Amino acid sequence: MTQHTFTRHGALLTPVPNMVGPGPYYCCLVDMKQVPDFAGDYALYFSTDHDSGAGGIWLYVCNGSPTDPAAWRSFDAALAAGDFHHLGAGPQANPIFVDPIQGTGHTETPHVNVIDGTVYMTYHKNGIEDTQRTLLATSTDGVCFSRIQGEDDSVILRYQPGDRPGNGHTGYFRWARNRFTAIPHKYVGYSLHGGGDDYHSAIWASDDAINWQELDVLKPIEGHAMPDQNMMLIWHDIDPGSVTPLGNGEYVAVCGGGNRASGDVSRVVELYEIFLAEDGRTLTRQSRRILGTRPGDDDAEELSSPTSLVVDGTQHLIYVGAKDRGTVNTVMGASGVFDVQAPVSVPLPAAQRARHVVCQ
Repeated sequence: MTQHTFTRHGALLTPVPNMVGPGPYYCCLVDMKQVPDFAGDYALYFSTDHDSGAGGIWLYVCNGSPTDPAAWRSFDAALAAGDFHHLGAGPQANPIFVDPIQGTGHTETPHVNVIDGTVYMTYHKNGIEDTQRTLLATSTDGVCFSRIQGEDDSVILRYQPGDRPGNGHTGYFRWARNRFTAIPHKYVGYSLHGGGDDYHSAIWASDDAINWQELDVLKPIEGHAMPDQNMMLIWHDIDPGSVTPLGNGEYVAVCGGGNRASGDVSRVVELYEIFLAEDGRTLTRQSRRILGTRPGDDDAEELSSPTSLVVDGTQHLIYVGAKDRGTVNTVMGASGVFDVQAPVSVPLPAAQRARHVVCQ
């Protein structure tokens, strides 16, 4: 038994968006009801997957249930129907945003939150200080985005390699309003911390979603708090919107977990519920698998970038499934319930709870 119980609904966006292979990547589900004149209840932002060119951020619009395929339309279709007529000279097709100013290569991995009616979108780009950094753009309508510093530096996550692991890569950032009582800031997020096989993750905090402080570096460790000895938590694949208090200073969240794939080793990623202390990075209990790969389906190899919302008591989860050795990506959905009364998993020994935290 787990805290989360989901029923799969398969592919959500059909036909597959007309984008370069392997297809949609790194999705973010957002409640848009606080955004004036947005033509939908919810938005789904996602990007290309390691595009060798400029990449780009794509937008789909939902009216109705976020896990009902019939409720979704592409931005292109909504624009053609006149739903975004007020945009004027805004984007005329997907992708709605490509950063042509800072860095080189792809604009990818969006994560979006609405703050006081303004839409804040983080993303990462290559070719900045010889690595990949996370930047920020904002919008008043959810479609037309502007870099926060215009022609200047819009990077918001930066660290210098040296006494900390990694090569400066801070991409794949996922963030939300802070729910951890031991973190005295409004927003908390998790990012990659260095790329390659020896990657790490990092936890960050902010009071304005622009100026971020790195709190800790987190090391992936095979088998640590995982039911499978060859799998490890991918901290920057956490769904920060799923963080839910259990009481007594503990929280549960949905997070991706995978193997360390390189060379001829096939990559496997599945979804787990993880148990955290009130500092947002100490593990308190054994993690539990909630959705695994299914041979023959669109998520035969990977289930990644989980993103969720609770609507009228139902938890709607969207993720990217991968198959055919990662050459085909599909946006997929599942819905279910969260049972705070369900039995929790086995506690971790005190000495094991923070062994992944890298001392700075």
